[in-house]
Amino acid sequence: MKVKKIPRWLRDTLSVVGVMSILLIAYNLFVVKHPDWTLVPVQIVLALLAVGVWRFLSERSQRRRQLAAQKQAAVAKQRAEEERQAALQAVTDAQKRRQRNQRHQQPK
Repeated sequence: MKVKKIPRWLRDTLSVVGVMSILLIAYNLFVVKHPDWTLVPVQIVLALLAVGVWRFLSERSQRRRQLAAQKQAAVAKQRAEEERQAALQAVTDAQKRRQRNQRHQQPK
């Protein structure tokens, strides 16, 4: 399986929990006098679940914020384009009015 096919949140979860597992095992080996090795797999599974859920929800909310920002940018761009079109229309209307006024003010 290629690494790019795995979702980013899952890759991040596995890397974080992998490091946490190594630290947990090292702690049990070198610090604790009588470690309870039956708890280690349970702790690793719980860490996978907790970190996985957190990363998944975090990435989903980040994706939603990015979509909202893209929509706001698109709306702002459209609004700017409409304002530019309105300004251009106002300039052409002003030129037409000036020409019309000049024609009416010319002596007959």
